Amino acid sequence: MNLARFNLFVSLLSLLALCSCAPTQWDMQINRHNGMVWPPPPNPVKAEYLGELTSFVPVGKSVASILFGAEEQGRIQKPVAVAVGADGRIAIADGQLQGVHFFIPHKKKYLLLNLASKTSLVSPVGVAFDDDLTLYVTDSVLAKIFVFDLDGKYVDEIAVAGNDALQRPTGITFHEPRKLLYVADTLANKIYFFGEKREFLGSFGKRGEKNAEFNFPTHLSTDTEGRILVNDTMNFRLQVFSVPDRFVTLFGHHGDGSGDFAMPKGVAADRWGVFYVAEPLFDCLQVFNIHGDYLMSIGNKGTGLGEFWMPSGIFIDRQDKLYVCDTYNKRVQIFQLYDLSSGGL
Repeated sequence: MNLARFNLFVSLLSLLALCSCAPTQWDMQINRHNGMVWPPPPNPVKAEYLGELTSFVPVGKSVASILFGAEEQGRIQKPVAVAVGADGRIAIADGQLQGVHFFIPHKKKYLLLNLASKTSLVSPVGVAFDDDLTLYVTDSVLAKIFVFDLDGKYVDEIAVAGNDALQRPTGITFHEPRKLLYVADTLANKIYFFGEKREFLGSFGKRGEKNAEFNFPTHLSTDTEGRILVNDTMNFRLQVFSVPDRFVTLFGHHGDGSGDFAMPKGVAADRWGVFYVAEPLFDCLQVFNIHGDYLMSIGNKGTGLGEFWMPSGIFIDRQDKLYVCDTYNKRVQIFQLYDLSSGGL
């Protein structure tokens, strides 16, 4: 080996040593914007646009990012579900990357979760944190629920045996007061729920159009009253249940006007009892009260700020921030929510 090659070899070893000894720190790439509000003035403000999250990026130009293209790894490609933990950590299921963007702000730590032990994720479509910040990920193709610990390390999977075996798990939500995990099985037309030790406790629902019956349920959420919200997709309605499985109410119908449903997806409720439903065929969020009265829409079709292209999963965190997976615009848009009765801003 000549001297030049030897020096190059030593340099490469030094770079690799730096990579192993100095883990990359990360941050969120958010394009911020203020001033856009819904509904428009002079009405009381309900939602204010904060910005768009497009990627997770290394802080500075680290050796790891230069050698291994870390910036590409952190770019959001096809977000379909989002969840935010109590400490602000965020998980975004990415259909194109077949993985989950996992970021802990106070640690500046980012991972792309695409392996569960030796199993590669295929179709991660649902994410949820419990009160211990454990992350649950549904994979609709593998028909499993994967469990990751506080640091993003795979620890377990949830499966159901026998006649109750999962067919296509999709939406997922954690009910904090009772420590129950709810999962929608779209093909089975059922909602499953699991206990504190991840044990299967039961399910409810079947194919149909009556109360507590479903036609391809997909997205789930929990409101501040402890009720479970179920997007009953092909019945074009939202159903509401008290824990564990008692039907409370429903609203919605098929149509192409304001307040109608054409292809409802993500659902969420804020602390003031207002419901939000992502409507990808209308490229907006529709807003309702508990009685199903249509209040307003947020956004419209487009690629600009506050506009959408096939929005899907949504989530509201403890600071009343609304996160929207703007799927085909390759970003998550963020809004600040207010109580309409307070006059907003």
